[in-house]
Amino acid sequence: MMLLQNQDWRQDYDRTVIRLIHETFPPDQYLAEVDGTQLIQAAGAESDTIIRDFAHKTWEQLDHAFITRQQDAPLSMSYEGFLKFLPAYLVDLFDPETQVQHVVWNCLLEYRSETRSPHEPVALNDDQLICCILSFVRSSDFPLDTMIPRRTADEYFHNPSPESAFNMLTLGFSHERILRIQSRIEQINDCFVIERWDQG
Repeated sequence: MMLLQNQDWRQDYDRTVIRLIHETFPPDQYLAEVDGTQLIQAAGAESDTIIRDFAHKTWEQLDHAFITRQQDAPLSMSYEGFLKFLPAYLVDLFDPETQVQHVVWNCLLEYRSETRSPHEPVALNDDQLICCILSFVRSSDFPLDTMIPRRTADEYFHNPSPESAFNMLTLGFSHERILRIQSRIEQINDCFVIERWDQG
């Protein structure tokens, strides 16, 4: 379980989240077995391009220029293929010129609402989900409200926002798991509240 307390959230939020992404999705190990045709949903010209450009790569090898050129690639990837390179797209969300916010949000939403891949054996763990949530949020959004009423998947579609990230990424989870993730987001909230008290 990644440590959320004693992090430099307020002063260096972006770099802290990016470091946690590297720790939580270790590039040389994370879904290293997923490659070649496992990266795609079905055969076709777009899929051939994905295999050519993404095969034999770790997510850490994808830089901003590559991701920008391949910003629609997640739409043609398999569930496993999307998850393998998800960390690179999350890191790119911190680039001021990122163009992938909507496609990453919508692909995550489709998997969360189980419209594309309802029974996949590969799933994000709590730490990885928290990294996803934090990638759509910035330090100025804290403390983050995790008690906003939940909406339907259709209402979240094409509507990425910091205040919706927690609810969207916990769609369909058991009450116990939602509370577990919520309590960890509250640990980060506490860091911001304490720092603001300290500053008067």
